[in-house]
Amino acid sequence: MPISRPAIKGANLTPDASFDPWWWEASPPAAPDTAPLPPHCDVAIVGAGYTGLSAALTLARAGRSVLVLDAGLAGAGASTRNGGMIGSGHRLGFPALTDRLGRDRAAAVLREGVASLDFTAALIEREKIDCQFTRSGRFRAAWRARDYDGMGRELDMLRREIGLEADMVPRSEQHREVRTDCYQGGAVYHRHGALHPALFHNGLLACARAAGAHIADHSAVSATRREGGGFTLATARGQVQAGAVIVATNGYTGSESPSLRRRLVPLSSYIVATEPLPAGTVAELIPGGRMIVETRSRHCYYRGSPDGRRIIFGGRAALGAIAPEPAAARLRKLLVQVFPSLAETRFTHSWSGRIAFPRDQMPHVGAIDGIHFALGYSGSGVAMAPYLGHKVALKVLGAADGRTAFDDIPLTAIPFHRGRPWFLPFLDIGYRIRDRLEGSD
Repeated sequence: MPISRPAIKGANLTPDASFDPWWWEASPPAAPDTAPLPPHCDVAIVGAGYTGLSAALTLARAGRSVLVLDAGLAGAGASTRNGGMIGSGHRLGFPALTDRLGRDRAAAVLREGVASLDFTAALIEREKIDCQFTRSGRFRAAWRARDYDGMGRELDMLRREIGLEADMVPRSEQHREVRTDCYQGGAVYHRHGALHPALFHNGLLACARAAGAHIADHSAVSATRREGGGFTLATARGQVQAGAVIVATNGYTGSESPSLRRRLVPLSSYIVATEPLPAGTVAELIPGGRMIVETRSRHCYYRGSPDGRRIIFGGRAALGAIAPEPAAARLRKLLVQVFPSLAETRFTHSWSGRIAFPRDQMPHVGAIDGIHFALGYSGSGVAMAPYLGHKVALKVLGAADGRTAFDDIPLTAIPFHRGRPWFLPFLDIGYRIRDRLEGSD
């Protein structure tokens, strides 16, 4: 939508800039489903993102009646707002996981990450979802020399433990991956890739509907209560009785799921898209065509657009919610740190989406008070969300292959957290200090 507010200094937005994701230009959220809600269903799923739709597809094909309830338009949340980077990793590295879980369990958790990438890639191929999926690889850039050294040690362990296909790239050779001097080398993860997140979501949505799942937009759930052998859900469009319930709301988990809400910290991730750049510019800046992520606490990530004409750049512009104009100004400063030649480049799009961090920064799948859930991807859910959606559906079906390495890891409540993350301002101060120490404030 065109800007109607005063321009913010440093945002460098075009006059007709949009605050919707650039991905929606090719694949906007599907038209709403206005059909009446069924009074009964076998399984009600709350959330129509990757997790909920994958679960719906598995359940519908198993012969269950499935109702997916979304507070807004299906796909208007993080599933179509992310950077379109798909990989097998988690927020925590192998050493941190080993300290927390032990070596064998840590390796099992990381193998689930590999399985999630394999599952989602196979899903795209099997269902013939045209979402511009490629095995482009990912370059993880070391912000500091000690980051590079630690990355090398971890890669050695991961090659031995899970057969990770990755190689170190010294600083002297990093220009073959990204044309900047602000990094100290990095690592290439060969099996990671890229996709168009909105096209993937709309393709998954079409598959779920074709399988018989009912996807109900603008059907916010206000409460879920247990009755007899099932559940009653109060929604914006009436009550529904369900035999089982799956919550798949991740960063959008609200008061409808109070027990889960106090176990998650919702954060905003901000992204901008540059105006079309001169032919060859993107290929010159990112010669390997890979997805780029960083080790600095800003968590900047960027890529070329599928058409090769823009840079899609995201990162921590703020911990909480801020308007798209100041977000663009902060991201522009970070982009120019990496690519000084883009100092005068304008942005045509500035948007955000919500992610969710559990206390342990790990994905979780299971049940609380009889309600199933899959969530907590900590910003790494493009492969994991469809995978755990499938797994939680198998759990509802009672299938043995629904088991995962995450099952016995408790999703613990965050002390003194009742749904509103009152502690974010204090975290923000800590991150600002860290940014200054890292030279990225």
